[in-house]
Amino acid sequence: MLIRGCFSFIPVFRCVLLSVAFFCATLLADQAAIPPPDRVIEIAMRDGVRLPANVYLPHGRGSAKFPCVLVRHPLGKDSVNPQWLSLVQAGYALVIQSTRSCCDETGKAIPYLTDGWSDDHKPADGYDTVQWLASADFCEGSVSTIGVSASGITEFLLAPASPPNLCCQFIEMAAPSMYQYAIFPGGQFRKEQVEGWLQIHRRHPSVVEWLKGKSRYDAFWGRFNAIDYADQIRIPQLHMGGWFDIFLQGTIDAFFAAQQHSQPEVRHKHKLVVGPWGHRWRYTGKLGDFVLTKVQSESPVNITHQLWLDYHVKGTKNEMTAAPVVQYYVMGPFDGSPSKGNCWRTADSWPPPGAEYSRFFLSSEGGMSIKETDSKPLPVVFDAKNPVPTVGGRNLFMPDGPRDLKSLTERKDVMLFQTEEIKEDLEVTGRLWANLYLADVERERDVCLRLVDIWPTGEQYLIAEGISHVMPRRSYESNAQDPRLVIVDLWSTSMVFAKGHRIGLLLSASNYPSYDVCFALDEEKGTAFTVHSSKKYPSSLALPIMKAAPAAVKEPVQPEASDSQS
Repeated sequence: MLIRGCFSFIPVFRCVLLSVAFFCATLLADQAAIPPPDRVIEIAMRDGVRLPANVYLPHGRGSAKFPCVLVRHPLGKDSVNPQWLSLVQAGYALVIQSTRSCCDETGKAIPYLTDGWSDDHKPADGYDTVQWLASADFCEGSVSTIGVSASGITEFLLAPASPPNLCCQFIEMAAPSMYQYAIFPGGQFRKEQVEGWLQIHRRHPSVVEWLKGKSRYDAFWGRFNAIDYADQIRIPQLHMGGWFDIFLQGTIDAFFAAQQHSQPEVRHKHKLVVGPWGHRWRYTGKLGDFVLTKVQSESPVNITHQLWLDYHVKGTKNEMTAAPVVQYYVMGPFDGSPSKGNCWRTADSWPPPGAEYSRFFLSSEGGMSIKETDSKPLPVVFDAKNPVPTVGGRNLFMPDGPRDLKSLTERKDVMLFQTEEIKEDLEVTGRLWANLYLADVERERDVCLRLVDIWPTGEQYLIAEGISHVMPRRSYESNAQDPRLVIVDLWSTSMVFAKGHRIGLLLSASNYPSYDVCFALDEEKGTAFTVHSSKKYPSSLALPIMKAAPAAVKEPVQPEASDSQS
């Protein structure tokens, strides 16, 4: 059940609404500097629907034709990122198209419903748009796509359709599958993110309620899962994400799927860049409570839209010629204090080689050690009128990134487990998860985990987080009361826990309003579940410890040639 009408949540919602307002104001400010398009066109889809688009053309070129760069945007054709316009100066025709849901004045159309591949003769707006543009009088025949977030999702949905004239894609911070990475990660509704996004996109409230009712993955959600169709990808993709981005694991999984399963001729052409960024880092310039440094803001090979397009569309020899397959930032203490972290590294695949998983076992006394424990069960409580608040993390509209969670551990409904002081720098790079043995799950419950870096001075900075939505066993099951294994996925990270620091894990039954909550107001207070940690039921955190870390990249990789074209 959902919590409704509780006054204690008003400050949290006010924060979300103010963030949404700020986001909208930022977009409007950006739009004020955008010149009018050279053309406004309508592109016919296979079912007769015509979608509007703005076209920006290089000036002074007469009737020449250009390679086309397409952005398909759920916010509409006037949602132009000023950075995209530099491509026009570089000799590309830029097309910004309104997607079908954007054109629905009632706000009831489900976003992305017609943006994917075509099954059973259903609309495939991305495919139709690419092929229409390829024969337009301003296009020389090739069409590439760029996009970030909402417009990046349309790219993921387009790729499996494989239009013949699609050349390459630049996909930044987007979800390749809506259910797993955007709406129900871990099985719980991503409240702050989804409701705020739909508000910006002017969706009718009925859309929110309808989505909440689709909490189980089924054939409907399969229509938005491009990873299952990675074998249809036949063009190079650039995947860019951030350790604190809302779609982080989707970025990584999409790259992995493309590298492993796309058409053989392009498997070696895909790239992955993951930096210490949140979803809005380009707007804020911040990493949680800290300001991004120049080193953190750019990878060793700063892959721009123009570099990527020039290389794949025009055949220009530039930095892409020798660019690493994977560039990732290894985080360290966020104040810059000495450690082996806070540097960029490269790899040929993901995850990078050299990591071995270690299990850190939890104890009811609050310890976390590589040695198994045999401690008593630990009840985790909840307060229906005062759920554990979201503080930092992978958020869209609320403050994100690494923020101090020490205040949360002062609550009775948050359990803290921590290691002893680390003797030597410890690098964790790869996928994280926890195996928890739970009992006393009387009703639907959420298991919320947050991995923290505990400083010698006491601060507890968030590094990664995860959630698992747990259903109670049926009463007729013979083992209904026995502890059962629940796996909580914390997604991925790359972090050096420095000498003298501790690794901490926060456990609670809520993380609100980042995620919706299970308990209803009439439950008031009680035990959400009980965590067992014994030799029979060894609850633990699994961390990929880098045993032989590659050398940090100190200088940018130099291109083989510099004969760039415009």
